[in-house]
Amino acid sequence: MDYKYKISIIIPFYNSESYLKDAIDSVINQSIGFDNIQLILVNDGSNDSSEEIALEYKENYNNIIYIKQENKGVSAARNTGLKYVEGKYINFIDSDDKWDKDALLNMYNLIEQNYSDIDFVSGRVKNFEANEDYHFLDYKFERTRVIDVEKETEMITMHVASALFKSEIIKNMKFNTNLKIGEDNVFINTLLLNKLKYGVVKEAVYNYRKRNTNNSTIQSMKKNKSWYVDTPKYAWNTLIEESDKKYNKTIKYIQNILLYELKWRINCEYMVLNCLEVKKHIEEMIKIAKHVDDDTIEKYRLLDSSEREIIKELKKY
Repeated sequence: MDYKYKISIIIPFYNSESYLKDAIDSVINQSIGFDNIQLILVNDGSNDSSEEIALEYKENYNNIIYIKQENKGVSAARNTGLKYVEGKYINFIDSDDKWDKDALLNMYNLIEQNYSDIDFVSGRVKNFEANEDYHFLDYKFERTRVIDVEKETEMITMHVASALFKSEIIKNMKFNTNLKIGEDNVFINTLLLNKLKYGVVKEAVYNYRKRNTNNSTIQSMKKNKSWYVDTPKYAWNTLIEESDKKYNKTIKYIQNILLYELKWRINCEYMVLNCLEVKKHIEEMIKIAKHVDDDTIEKYRLLDSSEREIIKELKKY
């Protein structure tokens, strides 16, 4: 199949006037060459000056597409962008983040070299602005390689924005618009369940803007009711169902994803939930914990001893 570009990059944005230029410039300045890239800008109902910024870039480059829609959320905006893809590979960068200069070239090279074995490659996620830490899951980037998650079950991946996907595989996939938190997890891991292999590129760095050290991503999610109500229903259960459908069990890799999710929830205060919602969420955690084997709990590196015991206790109910 012939493609007009090597890579199509979709940037959904909503009121991103302070950051959008940085994101776009990080794409334009990629060492793979911007003439090899199609940039798709999706305005998800912004009411600030983001539209003017996007239109200015569109006027200056013939490989930039601009789409405007009413506010529907990041998943819907990404789905809109997918309709316009003309590249062999696809990336979804968030409008307040940016790529290192050589990131896409390094990712492109690895996926080209392993085209028949994998459907996507992932780059490292590094915070910037408030601090410069790497993401909790950075341990899998010891070296650039292809990971077989049947053999290395802890090497979980959760982020769409830091990944490069085969267009032929995902162009007709959709992000779940019911999910406000966890849509990346479902999308990328439903795909991974097909081949159980993906690439990791140590030399590719995705810069995640962390705006406030006192307001981490996890802390923000804990204040969002959707994290408790929708994510278990549409993310956790979907991955379990997909694994059961393909392999007649919840495979160890998916078990490790469930442990990662449970880790951030077992000590929550549930301030945004009413009593009935708290009860339902705890019941959901109990149900999820029962899909995880004891030996998986013992081995998972991101759990401390107290977290292991709590999850084991959940399994007894």
